[in-house]
Amino acid sequence: MLDGASTAPSEAERCIIAMMLMQIALDTHDEVTDDGGDLRARQLVVLAGDLYSGLYYELLARSGETALIRSFAEAVRDINEQKVRLYEKKVERIESLFAAVGTIESALLVKLADRMAAPQWGQFAYSYLLMRRLLLEQEAFIRTGASVLFEQMAQIAFPRAKTLTKEQKRHLLRFCRRYIDGCREALFAAKLPVNGLLQLRVAELSGGFQAIAKKTVEEG
Repeated sequence: MLDGASTAPSEAERCIIAMMLMQIALDTHDEVTDDGGDLRARQLVVLAGDLYSGLYYELLARSGETALIRSFAEAVRDINEQKVRLYEKKVERIESLFAAVGTIESALLVKLADRMAAPQWGQFAYSYLLMRRLLLEQEAFIRTGASVLFEQMAQIAFPRAKTLTKEQKRHLLRFCRRYIDGCREALFAAKLPVNGLLQLRVAELSGGFQAIAKKTVEEG
């Protein structure tokens, strides 16, 4: 994304650091639970998240990046709105559920891509991060039978079922895999100038890691 951006390297680096600080702040606040644990520990986690958020704001404010502050604020608003929808289980369609997850995972990167005048990279990030999250949830569901995402999928698809049958589980897995395949196709169709590391990440995520490793050994 940075190779094709018209932004100066130092400016681009500052924007990326700010985005990472904001993401850390969000992730830190997500660790706060209401399970009745130690109150002081929870307060410290909140303060840690606020610290990262403050560092992000200070970095951009000092450099006069008010437009990016607004953009990231919009992303945080969208992320939090979708988190609330998921938490309160207000999503009525599985397609909307996956769209909410995609927004939560990628909204900050999408805004950064817009700032770099490279919206195609925002679309790439959306597909990549959504696929990664779906694969993690799918693995958890297959391995342990427990997945927050699949639990909500089940409530949408089979609202009256107290316990899922094998066929119902297979139905949910097929639906998830269809979306994973869609994300994979979007990544390969993008044809963006990705570097070697990102190529490896995408290949590994999409199931092509073993083929690449074998080819590397054969050619090496």
